[in-house]
Amino acid sequence: MIDLSLEVCSLYAHPIDGRGRDAEKQAVADIVREIFGDRPILHRDDGSPYIQDFEGCISVSHGAGTAVLAVSDTPVGVDIEENRAQLQRVSHKFVNPEDESPSLLHAWTAKEAAFKAAGIAGVTVSEIVVKQSAAFVRDRRFALRYIPFGPALIALATPAKQ
Repeated sequence: MIDLSLEVCSLYAHPIDGRGRDAEKQAVADIVREIFGDRPILHRDDGSPYIQDFEGCISVSHGAGTAVLAVSDTPVGVDIEENRAQLQRVSHKFVNPEDESPSLLHAWTAKEAAFKAAGIAGVTVSEIVVKQSAAFVRDRRFALRYIPFGPALIALATPAKQ
């Protein structure tokens, strides 16, 4: 496991051993066990993850052969992706005309992370606007951090200080 702790949260990465959903879940469970002991990862009705009896917030993502877990005292969202041709094919589904992002990979990972951090029902990724180091989800602003990770990019979203 790799600890990529930042000033706003702790970020952990663990390789996924194998393929498929079970391998992804196992990699996340391995991180959670190392950080939280025997407390399992649980999911709310909306699908967002949490740890029983933990007052903070967590976010999970997996891609590029890696599972990542963000842990924070405030809402947090994380996404990890590799640059794939599929992003170009589906860009019409998530790009907003107001986006100012260096690449489709940056836009996609930022939107996914902000979506998770916002936790607002009914929000679509296409309505999230990315402006370099910030994402706007309806009337809320989220600070973005991008972390290159091998062939992948990790995006982290946390509520911006007002």
